[in-house]
Amino acid sequence: MAVVVVGVAGTLIRNGTGFTLAEEGLLVWVNGFRNPVLDGVALFFQVAFAPLGAVIITVFVSIATKIVKGSVVAGIKASVLIGAPCLVAWLLKVLIARPRPDPGLLADPLFHIGGATSFPSGHTVFVAALALFVVAEVAHKRRAGVACIPAVALAVVVGLSRVYLGVHYPSDVLASLVVAPAVFVLSCVLWNLVGSAWQGRFRPSR
Repeated sequence: MAVVVVGVAGTLIRNGTGFTLAEEGLLVWVNGFRNPVLDGVALFFQVAFAPLGAVIITVFVSIATKIVKGSVVAGIKASVLIGAPCLVAWLLKVLIARPRPDPGLLADPLFHIGGATSFPSGHTVFVAALALFVVAEVAHKRRAGVACIPAVALAVVVGLSRVYLGVHYPSDVLASLVVAPAVFVLSCVLWNLVGSAWQGRFRPSR
């Protein structure tokens, strides 16, 4: 339901020039905080969490999960839970086709991405899904906050960096922070219903 609401909202936002104009003002305001340190951080996130980087990180996390838990299924589960929100975000991008912010709005654009793939933010969805996976894995352990707090903070900071770079509107980021948890939770439920049936197939024989 949350994804449907986001999809409808995205379509309305795409077709409503008034809302976009207001967001353009926010983009210009946020970009006014430009400095070399923030520029470097934003550009690092741009590269690290781009599609290729996201795939590499997901594979690494899946392999690490498999090794730590000694289960192939655990590794597959990691890939599914992190990848599902990204897939849904990509579908929304294609269906809604909201143009990205005009780089001409900014006095000195730091980065430019063209096309009609602004809503929602793929970078934010990926990092949010990754953060949720970390939280889900360690929430029951002692000192879980050591991992949970940085993971959640990273998702928020990456979302802000997308607006800072001027490649996404604030509503793109907010939509991402709704889509990622909604799809992640649904994926967990479906996994518990279907994915656990694979468990016996991958258990090593004694």
